[in-house]
Amino acid sequence: MERWAANTLRTLGIILTAGFVIVTCLFLALLSMCAAQPGMGGGSGNPQQAAGFAIAAVLVAILGIAFIAWLARGIVRSQAAAEPSEASSGSTFPTAPQSSVPFHLSPSGRQAVNRLAFALATQIVVSSIAWFWNQYHFWTTPHSLPPHRWTLLLLIPFLLYHVPYALLIYFLVKQPDRRTFACALAVPAILVLQALFSLSVLSMAYIHHPAGLALAYVPWLIHIVIIVLAYKAIQQTAIHPEPSSLIVVALAAFFYFSFIHVATPLLYRFAWK
Repeated sequence: MERWAANTLRTLGIILTAGFVIVTCLFLALLSMCAAQPGMGGGSGNPQQAAGFAIAAVLVAILGIAFIAWLARGIVRSQAAAEPSEASSGSTFPTAPQSSVPFHLSPSGRQAVNRLAFALATQIVVSSIAWFWNQYHFWTTPHSLPPHRWTLLLLIPFLLYHVPYALLIYFLVKQPDRRTFACALAVPAILVLQALFSLSVLSMAYIHHPAGLALAYVPWLIHIVIIVLAYKAIQQTAIHPEPSSLIVVALAAFFYFSFIHVATPLLYRFAWK
């Protein structure tokens, strides 16, 4: 496997592992605090169960950090081994074009980029269908409740969720560069990670609606397809994103989508006032 490909996979592994460890530890910590609290009947809580959740959180954190450190050492060793060979051979590896330098894609490279852009557009279309389906089946306001602007309130986070993909399509069609492919790998990776913790809840909600369940899982699967197509497009175009840029984009995407998660309930509360 080429050095850039191995480092890209290691970086994605670091991103996904870090996100999984953070969310899992927070969830286990919340369970530990809930178990330690007194019950509704005035009980003293369950200290043993709370300690078990706390120990599980510590173990997840230790194992996650160890795995991330192992992946990071692989990146450092790969870069250290590549520097002497590149210096002695005059850097025989193809260099990725800078964003300020015009670069013409080959026919195969343009075809790979177009497939990636089509997958991004497909994800937006499928998510739109799922959104309208949910509007019709789950978010119809009963006549006994006062009217609220639920459609508008739900449309705002939906649009914010798909702004990154819309921008990616624009830059892929215009002129892809290292930052574009870094976003094409990191953004869907973060969305896949976040979806893993919400699909179980959606499965319970859609248990009596197979069509809704399919519409919940298909966009998640398309995110995985986007990562695969982005990887193939990088191979065809030889535009290799740096591991550091992948981490930066992943952190920005994590905080961006987390902000949407936090802000959406505030919109609901504002609607009831």
